[in-house]
Amino acid sequence: MPRQKAKGKKSPLSLRNSIIISVIAGVAVFVALSIFADIDEVIQAFAQFQWLYIPLILALTFVNYMLRFYKWDYYLRNIGVRLKFKDSFMVFLSGLSMAITPGKIGEVFKSYLLKRLNNTAVSRSVPVVFAERVTDVLGLLILAAISFSVLQYGKEVLLITLAVLIVLIIGIQSAPIRKRLLAVCRHIPLINKLSDHLMTGFETAYVLFKPVNLTVATLISVVSWGFECLATYFTLLAFGVSASVLLSTFVFSFSSLFGAISMIPGGLVVAEGSFAGLLIMAGIAKGTAASATMIIRFCTLWFGVIVGLISTFLLRKRIA
Repeated sequence: MPRQKAKGKKSPLSLRNSIIISVIAGVAVFVALSIFADIDEVIQAFAQFQWLYIPLILALTFVNYMLRFYKWDYYLRNIGVRLKFKDSFMVFLSGLSMAITPGKIGEVFKSYLLKRLNNTAVSRSVPVVFAERVTDVLGLLILAAISFSVLQYGKEVLLITLAVLIVLIIGIQSAPIRKRLLAVCRHIPLINKLSDHLMTGFETAYVLFKPVNLTVATLISVVSWGFECLATYFTLLAFGVSASVLLSTFVFSFSSLFGAISMIPGGLVVAEGSFAGLLIMAGIAKGTAASATMIIRFCTLWFGVIVGLISTFLLRKRIA
């Protein structure tokens, strides 16, 4: 019994520690940006910032969440999982709290919640989380490609990412490759015990990545992340920078994509460094670039984490 209690306490404590560490890391990144850009310049930039734009920026970010929720719900319906609208929405929002895990892999937490709510097998729902991430990357990739002409930077990153995604999707859709992978897994100690779950996961992934489902989900991703590109545009406008929507789109989509493929929790350092660096390349002053980076990262990444934590708390009470 004592051992079971210790085990039960370990997960919430570990999650809390991870969040605390990520918050400290996020603050450290903001401090580093301020030092890099000169603290006086950053303070001056914030003094000129029009704070009335914040509600608009947050609203655009929330539209992104709503559209991505539709993609989540669309995927669930495709694999035959039915949830009440409120429950599905709360599960999705709860997953936002895991944005500060490597590659957002912590969003498999949503599979745990589904298991608790309607006994959906984790092996069936985990591929949904995986498909969400793949189509998010595809959406950001398309946005970056559309706006690439503005700075013409990072072509190699875009091409390599595209190539990896194409190979991945072809592999999922190929029955011989799936069977081969399953056969290999059955000969690996420990993993062989999960062969039935892996088969379910492969079958679910095959459905999710069918051409029609992949196209619909990717289009939703392009539109949803496009709203955060607009949030970037209005952030720059609030600082008095008359940057184009195209520049804002490339800066946000490329830095977010780079942060995602880095697999660093929340894309910390990588996303901020890319975002500020691209703005400076575009001729924007260091102080303004650093300040804009802080605003957009708070209104996208950290706003999502806060919404996710609140939703997790409410859903935890609902499940209990």
